[in-house]
Amino acid sequence: MQFILIILRLVHIVAGAFWAGSALLIALVLLPGVRRAGPGGERHLPMAAISQAMGLAALLTTAAGLLLYGLVSRFAGGWIVSPLGIGLTLGSLAGLAAFLLGLLSTGPTSQKLGTLAGQIGAAGGPPRPEQAAELARLQAKLATSSTVSTILTTAALMLMAVARYL
Repeated sequence: MQFILIILRLVHIVAGAFWAGSALLIALVLLPGVRRAGPGGERHLPMAAISQAMGLAALLTTAAGLLLYGLVSRFAGGWIVSPLGIGLTLGSLAGLAAFLLGLLSTGPTSQKLGTLAGQIGAAGGPPRPEQAAELARLQAKLATSSTVSTILTTAALMLMAVARYL
C-alpha cells in the first residue's frame, strides 16, 4: 500500500506542477504576448501540442489525486473536517473545477483557435472579416477560461501545499 501511495503522490505532484506551471506560463506570458502581437500572432503557438500536454497533465493529476484522496481519507467525516482534510478537500474541489473547465471549455477553445489559425495561415493572407471576428471571439473566450482555470489550479496547488500545516 505504501508503494502505491508513493507512486500516486509522485504522479500527482509532478503532473500537477507541470499543469499549474503551464497554466501560469500561458496566462501570464504567452497569451499577453499573442495579444500584443496582434492579428496572426496566434499562428506561432503550437496550440495543439500545448493543449495535449496540459490535458494529459491535468488528467494524470486529477486521477492520481482522486485515488489519493480516497485512499488517505477513506471518506471519513472526521478526517474531512480536520484542518488537513479541509485544506485537501478545498484544494481537490478547486483542482476538479479547473480540470472540468479545461475539459469543457479551455481545451476545445484552444483546439478551435489552432484550427482557425491554421486555416488563416493556409490562405496566405490576412484573415477574412468573419475569420477575424471568430478569432477575436475565441481569443476572448480562451483568455477568460484560461484565467479562471489558472486561478483554480493555483488555488488547488497552494491549498494542497499548505494543508498539512493548517
